[in-house]
Amino acid sequence: MAGVVRDRPESGSGTVLTVILVGAMVILLPAVLALYSAYASTQRARAAADLGAIAAVSAFFDGQDAATACRRAAAIMADNRASPAGCFITPEGQALVSTRVSVRLPIVGERTARGTARAGPVLTRR
Repeated sequence: MAGVVRDRPESGSGTVLTVILVGAMVILLPAVLALYSAYASTQRARAAADLGAIAAVSAFFDGQDAATACRRAAAIMADNRASPAGCFITPEGQALVSTRVSVRLPIVGERTARGTARAGPVLTRR
């Protein structure tokens, strides 16, 4: 086998494969980042709604009226980088709140993630 020269037709195939893999990563990276941004925005909207509902119920049971309790919830939601979309407090003291979070995604543009939450005492039937 010494002194035998082999024909190597696969010469350079590693470079082609590397270019293809790098190209795929360049294409997929924005898509993965967009999915993560959408997921994170949805989670932020839900968390802000949860905190807003708890704040509204707490304020309501501290003796504030429903409008004041909803303003407190809106402030908490805004502190968590979400826009308040709605707040309702039932006479029994349950708060229903909703939020919006806007996110700019590559290719698809501006989208809105929404979150809703309910907090308050558990109502039982007798």
